[in-house]
Amino acid sequence: MKNNPPKRPLQFLRWFCREDYLDEIEGDLTEVFIKESEHSSRKAKMKFAWRVIKYFRPEFMKSFKNSQPNAYGMYKSYLKIGWRNLWSNRSFSFINISGLALGMTACALIMLYVLDEMSYDKHYANGERVFRIASEVKGEKWVAAPAPLAYGLITEFPEVEQVTRLLRFPGAETMLLHAAQQQKQFFETNAYYVDSTFFQLFNYDFKFGDIRTALNEPNSLVISEEVATKFFGNENPVNNVLQVGLSFGDFNYTIKGVFRNNAKSHIPAQLLLSMNNGDVGGWVKGQTRWASNSIFHTYVKLKEGSQPEPFESKLTEFLKLKGGDEFKEAGFTKQLFIQPLEDIYLHSDYGYEVASNGNIKYLYIFTSTAAFLLLIACINFMNLSTARSEKRAREVGLRKVVGAGKGMLVGQFLTESLIISGLALVFTLLLLQLTLPLFNQLTQKDLALLNVPNVAAGLITLTLLTGLISGLYPAFYLSSFKPVATLKGKLLNTFSAVAIRKGLVIFQFTISIVLILGTIIITQQMTFLSNRNLGFDRNQKFILPIQTNEAQKNTIELTNELSNNVHVSSLAIGGAYPGIESITSMLFYGEGKTIKDKGEIQTIYTASGYIKTLGIELLNGRELSEDAPADQGAMVVNESAVRQLGYTIDNAIGQKAYFEFNNETKSMTIVGVVKDYHFQSLQQKIKPLALTVSPFFSGPTSYLIVNVTSTDYHQLIEQFQNAWNKINPNSPFNYSFLDQDFQRNYLKEERTLQLIQYFTIIAIVIACMGLFGLATFTAEQRIKEMGVRKVLGASVTQLVKLMSKDFLKLVGISIALSSPIAYYAMDIWLQDFAYHIDIQWWVFALAGTSAVAIAMATVSYQAIKAALVNPVNSLRSE
Repeated sequence: MKNNPPKRPLQFLRWFCREDYLDEIEGDLTEVFIKESEHSSRKAKMKFAWRVIKYFRPEFMKSFKNSQPNAYGMYKSYLKIGWRNLWSNRSFSFINISGLALGMTACALIMLYVLDEMSYDKHYANGERVFRIASEVKGEKWVAAPAPLAYGLITEFPEVEQVTRLLRFPGAETMLLHAAQQQKQFFETNAYYVDSTFFQLFNYDFKFGDIRTALNEPNSLVISEEVATKFFGNENPVNNVLQVGLSFGDFNYTIKGVFRNNAKSHIPAQLLLSMNNGDVGGWVKGQTRWASNSIFHTYVKLKEGSQPEPFESKLTEFLKLKGGDEFKEAGFTKQLFIQPLEDIYLHSDYGYEVASNGNIKYLYIFTSTAAFLLLIACINFMNLSTARSEKRAREVGLRKVVGAGKGMLVGQFLTESLIISGLALVFTLLLLQLTLPLFNQLTQKDLALLNVPNVAAGLITLTLLTGLISGLYPAFYLSSFKPVATLKGKLLNTFSAVAIRKGLVIFQFTISIVLILGTIIITQQMTFLSNRNLGFDRNQKFILPIQTNEAQKNTIELTNELSNNVHVSSLAIGGAYPGIESITSMLFYGEGKTIKDKGEIQTIYTASGYIKTLGIELLNGRELSEDAPADQGAMVVNESAVRQLGYTIDNAIGQKAYFEFNNETKSMTIVGVVKDYHFQSLQQKIKPLALTVSPFFSGPTSYLIVNVTSTDYHQLIEQFQNAWNKINPNSPFNYSFLDQDFQRNYLKEERTLQLIQYFTIIAIVIACMGLFGLATFTAEQRIKEMGVRKVLGASVTQLVKLMSKDFLKLVGISIALSSPIAYYAMDIWLQDFAYHIDIQWWVFALAGTSAVAIAMATVSYQAIKAALVNPVNSLRSE
């Protein structure tokens, strides 16, 4: 402070201040001094001036004195006063802390999920130089390639350092493993045949064995740590023999390595078998054509410094050079393109993926949802802080009068915001421990805070970010008050402050209503998928996979045994059934057409009774029978295939469908036409389909479809298992239900729906907490007005309507803003389905009504409470 303080009281006040804020109230203060100290001495007048300053905020004067020596004292003061303010306004603090905790918890859960999804294929050394070769034919993309492509790339492209192939053999992704020494056998999924160069592109973490030589020998096998533990415990299983059971035989493989499943990959392998083997190896070596059997996933590793764009630009011409004659004969062309390894999991959802991938669209949805949930929670803090501004006004005025600058005030309010976000972090950690198990169950993941790198830094950053977002606007708003108005108690809410507060409420409810609309529309679509007439009967159908050589040989005996069960109405064998992948197809053309008119028709191997068992409607002709020799060259087609071949349902019977094989023209005779049915998920349009009993179209795995009349599934499972074990004692019994298998096509959508439902509830709760807080402060501000109106004859109902209408107007604006946003977003999402609902107007009416009802329920409590106050009590201070 300055030396030699002035003697006169008003000069003393100005001397105490850093800026001359007292000009406008000089007359008021002079009048006070005249009245209070007319006959006092100069010393008494100065004491009185000091008391005037101390009167407004004793605790502030104390903090002001403590803040003078150093910055430590200033920040200590910030924390102390911030804590006192939180404690003295506990309801306000509870709403803010709990709202921020909910928002931060949702944000942290989504952050864990997104980070896990984005971690796929990021662990491979030099992974940025690895690419998968994919193709496009007539607008449809396919992620596998013909067998000879790999050899052509490594020999004719100097920029290619190494190449490898992965074969997901159709129908053989599940294998029966048998260890004779341990007398154990298990079905194992995710089995892939790979080249010996596989580990030169994909560096797995080996627990046992030598990664450099693991697949060099024929019939060598590398297994996951999980599989190794099942058979051998913690022992080293290298050089032990496992028997691999397939439907076409049993084959011995020697274990050459065990890898750890400690990294995320789009190849979720449990078994990696050498492609040089005694089961499919001979067939693989015979695959020399460029225009057929594109089922080899081909990966290339470019040399360091090579650019992928020039390499990609040469691929299509290279394919034409090598297989041009074959493609001309087949009647189609193919374009090749590359997929970066690190992009496959989130950005590839094409034909014949190695396994089910993630979806970047859903990550965008979840990330946006997390950001909006956090913003909604932060908005609560902003709104409640500015709504309480009148209670903090005098404090701000006195701070400025005694010399506090704007920076100090902003620091004070930001400190309070950070204290609240810090307390919210504590509750967030508790909520995460409670909700993570449920979240993992919903997402089918094993997420944990400690398993995520730098999770502590992420949560601290989230906390600081939340505190800053929440506190910046209130800090600058409160620090901008004029001390003259605040000290007189004449602070009025400016139009801009009120408009911003209302705008933030609108933003909150707009996001909440968008989520409500999204939930309703996704629920409608999932209900549509569940209830749509698929063209076949999916209910009460057992599926028994025929996956071993023993079961394949005993198929007829098993069908005869199950046919004797009184609860079995029909059964049939099929190479595929509705809802599972079927990739077998041929290019057919009809009578009077040429090879240029070829069209792709999916083919499924079936046996007698397939159409009847599945309840498919036969429009013309008859079913097939494998016992009739003539039917080996016959087919039953669907309506789409009839149209593609150029026939009609009435004239198709007896007509021929031609195809080329090994430079020969072959034909099939149409003996039946079935109504189009969804043999694939509703995400895809119904394609042309042919059912045939010809072994030419059969795959390695078939399925026994059993139609039952009883709903006592526990008893039926026991009966089927007994029959199976009697006939196939060396093959484990396995089963599923057709309706459940078909519904698995929508697992991603169902999980998304569940997550959005939970996040919608959280958003509504947070928004309602903020609305409740605003309604509370509004009721406090208008309590005297309510009293006057009540004295003048206003009813409780009128008063409640008066207090509620302002909030309902804001919700109405939110409905108007959210409707087009939700419609646009949901329309894009629905385009992923070939068959989907149309968005109806009543959906928006339902969401709007729900939002109004939620807002009314939130506001009405405080409105009714304020309206019921005795006017004598509310007006007593007047």
